[in-house]
Amino acid sequence: MTAAYPPERHLLRDLRLAFEHGDDGTSRARFPVVPEVCGASGSVGIGAVAVLVDVIGGGLAALAARPDWIATADLTLHLTRAVRDGHVEARASVLRAGRTTVVIEVGLRDAREQEVGVATMSFSVLPRRDSNLDVGGMRASGWTTMADARSRLHAPLLDELGLTVVDPHAGVVEVPMLDWSRNSMGAMQGGAVGAVAAAAAEVACNARAGGALVATDLQLTYLAFGKVGPIRTRADVTACDDGRAVAQVELVDAGGESRRTAVARVVATRPLP
Repeated sequence: MTAAYPPERHLLRDLRLAFEHGDDGTSRARFPVVPEVCGASGSVGIGAVAVLVDVIGGGLAALAARPDWIATADLTLHLTRAVRDGHVEARASVLRAGRTTVVIEVGLRDAREQEVGVATMSFSVLPRRDSNLDVGGMRASGWTTMADARSRLHAPLLDELGLTVVDPHAGVVEVPMLDWSRNSMGAMQGGAVGAVAAAAAEVACNARAGGALVATDLQLTYLAFGKVGPIRTRADVTACDDGRAVAQVELVDAGGESRRTAVARVVATRPLP
């Protein structure tokens, strides 16, 4: 990747993410609720929230690990309330900053200060490389953003990612590797991986249930970078009853010798109130 990251058109710009880093070691980030981040139920989809959590969690973990660097090991996200307007805000704090592991907790709120979810992330601490981003300037005071006047989603988030449903009953979807959704290491951005996993599970769960279920819980374990593409999924629905379904999802880099990049457990329920 070049030093100019993110590029002019990028997921992190077009979501119009804004950041604030506190002197107390906590960080906040938010994005505005627009139709492109909402699902069929009219509320913000778990995929957009996963991107938000990954960005603020990864940034805070990188600060906590300095002068070393970090790699995301896992992300767990639980939504409790629907958000249909205003914004979604993530408030991150460090639960643990050890020699080999950093653990971040993220609380989620809406514009009315209602709790709408919670997430945790863990990161492996790695030796720093010259190619890693410099996060030393992240503690600038006040809200900042990577967006400019042109930044916006031009289509629903999953369409921007290029997601195509191949086989709904098996939860097979494919997503190309786009510069728009790459991270600074040249792989698919971690939150985007979560969005793809959740989408595959929703497709499979709804094919089984015959109804409009939405993903509300995501447990994602990262195994390897997906850099070639397309990223392909397969979802196995392990439970489906009374408006709730559970799916196990596997993601592979189909162009990278079908290497497994992540596995996930996703719970889909009737739309949240």
